[in-house]
Amino acid sequence: MISAHIIKGMLPGTNINSSWVVPLVQAIGSSGFEKQALALAKSMVDADFISIFCQGDRDIPLLVGTVCVHGQHRADMAAKGYKMHMSADKNTEYLLGMGGHGDFLTIQEENAIESFTYRRDCYERPGISARISLVRRTASYGLSISLYSSVESGPFPEAIYDRVAATLALILPITERHIAHRIKGTEWQRQDIQTRLALNFPDLTAREREVAAMTIKGRTAAEIGEILGLRKTTIITHRKKAYKRMNVKNLRQLIATFGVSSAN
Repeated sequence: MISAHIIKGMLPGTNINSSWVVPLVQAIGSSGFEKQALALAKSMVDADFISIFCQGDRDIPLLVGTVCVHGQHRADMAAKGYKMHMSADKNTEYLLGMGGHGDFLTIQEENAIESFTYRRDCYERPGISARISLVRRTASYGLSISLYSSVESGPFPEAIYDRVAATLALILPITERHIAHRIKGTEWQRQDIQTRLALNFPDLTAREREVAAMTIKGRTAAEIGEILGLRKTTIITHRKKAYKRMNVKNLRQLIATFGVSSAN
């Protein structure tokens, strides 16, 4: 099974032991947040893996964290696979905003994946059987949280899909707080240039941030236009406005401001 659903209205609710949530809230801002999120998901729906991706810069999703109850090496193997096949992943479309704004629930089982290499690298090698994800896309960011069942456990039973969705809905807003808490002055901020722009130049429009971030990472106006679905001349106009608001005259000054290489 591979499916995606636009969520309209409230997500399913579920009964939950409050003692399971407290450790996750207490872990906000810490390096152990993902482990606590998985512990909660394990208690509620017997999930074996969790991964969290944040989409600030339009073209490169950022892996916030991933863990597995069967060992970190399996989580790392899955992360490596998803980085290789990100463009083939339905969740990436929603993170990028291609499906519009809102919450999206996606379900993917290993035996329904047609691409051999995607199935091998993302499911067979790390020992994943199925994935259920909640992706939130707003005007300024995207966030996805995925729960996975292992080959040892088999796919999530359809009877608990609502409970999995409710678990994801519980974890997602706590994760938003976690990311907001950790983003400033960290490696995340150095990787996610658009977030840095938002923090340091709040007068930039959302489109100007996108264009400036991709310019810093070495994208040409033509490449940015293709990614955003806009004309090259429109991109150049946004870039000029961004330069003016940031008080820089050219790409060299822009790069110097952020202390990063123009290459991806």
